[in-house]
Amino acid sequence: MFEFFQSLASTLTTLFVLTSMFNVGLTQHPARIAKHLRDWQFLTRMFVANFLVVPGVMLLFIITGIGAPYSTALILFACAAGAPLLIKLTQESDNDIAAGATIQMVLMVSTVGFLPFLLPRLIDGIEVDVWQIAQPLLLQMILPLALGMVCHVGVEKLAATVQPWVAKISNLALYGLLIFTIIGYLPEMADVDLWIAIIIGVVVLLIAFYIGYGTGQGNTNRAQLGALGTAQRNTAAAMITAQSFDEPLVFVTIALLNTLMMFVLLKLATRLGNDSAIAFLEPLEADMPGGITRPYAQN
Repeated sequence: MFEFFQSLASTLTTLFVLTSMFNVGLTQHPARIAKHLRDWQFLTRMFVANFLVVPGVMLLFIITGIGAPYSTALILFACAAGAPLLIKLTQESDNDIAAGATIQMVLMVSTVGFLPFLLPRLIDGIEVDVWQIAQPLLLQMILPLALGMVCHVGVEKLAATVQPWVAKISNLALYGLLIFTIIGYLPEMADVDLWIAIIIGVVVLLIAFYIGYGTGQGNTNRAQLGALGTAQRNTAAAMITAQSFDEPLVFVTIALLNTLMMFVLLKLATRLGNDSAIAFLEPLEADMPGGITRPYAQN
C-alpha cells in the first residue's frame, strides 16, 4: 500500500514541476524580465546569499553530528534556489510580480548550473553525474518555462485562457504530492533523527530569511523579495535531484521540510503585505498575458 502512495507522490512531483514552471512562463513577458535584470548588483547579492552563504550556514549546523541521509537532504535543499513558489510569495507580500519572477528565474537557471558543481564538494562520498542531474532540470524546468514565455508572446489569447487552469493544476499537484508523500513514507516518520533534521532545516531557513533581507540594502521591496527568495528553496529542483539517490529518506526529508516552510513563509509573506489570510488554493498569480484581467482576481 505504501508503495502505491510513493508512486503517486513521484508522479505528482513531475506534474508539479512541469506545470509550475509552465505557469511562470505563461505569466511573464520577456521585456519585463529584462527590465529587472538590469538591477545586477541586487541579483549578484542574491546569488552570493543563495549559493554561498545559505549552504555554508547549513553545513555549519549539520557538522554538529547529524548524519546521512538527513545531512544529504539538508545540503541538497540548501543548494537549490529559485523556487516557483516565490511567485505566490511575491503576490502575498504585495510586491512586483515581475521582480519576483526575475529573481526566481535567475536563481533557477543558476541552480541548474551550480547544483551539480556544489553537491560533490559539500557531501562526502558521493559521485555526481553532472548530466544526470542537469538533464531533468533542463527538461522539466527550463524547457516548460521557455515554452510558456513563447506562448505568452506569440499566442496571448490562448495563453490567457490556459494559464489559470495550469496554475490550479500546479497547486493541486503540490498539495497532492505532499499528502501522498506523508502517507507513503509514514513508517519512516517514526525516526527521531528525521524530525531533528527538519527542525535544523527550519532554523537554518529562518536565518536565510534574514540573510536575504539584507540583500535589499535598505530598499524595502528588494529586501522583502530577497528574504522570501532566499528562505524558500527550490523544492522542484531538490525533489528532481533527490530521486536520483537510492535512499528515499532524502526525498522525504525535503518534502516535509518544504511543507513546514511553505506554511511559515506564506504567513510571513502575508504579514509583509496588506492581507491577513492565506488563500492556499488560489492560483499562482502573475501578469496575465495580453494585459487581460485575472478571472480569479479579488475585487
